[in-house]
Amino acid sequence: MKNRFEAIPNPSCRFEIWDNEAGEPVVHHDRLLTFASAKSAARIADFLNDSSSHRRRAGAAEWHVAARDVD
Repeated sequence: MKNRFEAIPNPSCRFEIWDNEAGEPVVHHDRLLTFASAKSAARIADFLNDSSSHRRRAGAAEWHVAARDVD
């Protein structure tokens, strides 16, 4: 499975966080997430991927609980 977020180089010699699901760069508080080093950008992309997967699992657990309560 491909990660949702990844660090990619941009034409201005910086590295931005790209959202593969939305097909666009990540913007936080009206600012494009760009970093001077690939290492910093990769660290943030990894963090976002970890948080995103935790949210999906939590949502799935809530759905299963709700379905059980209805039966």
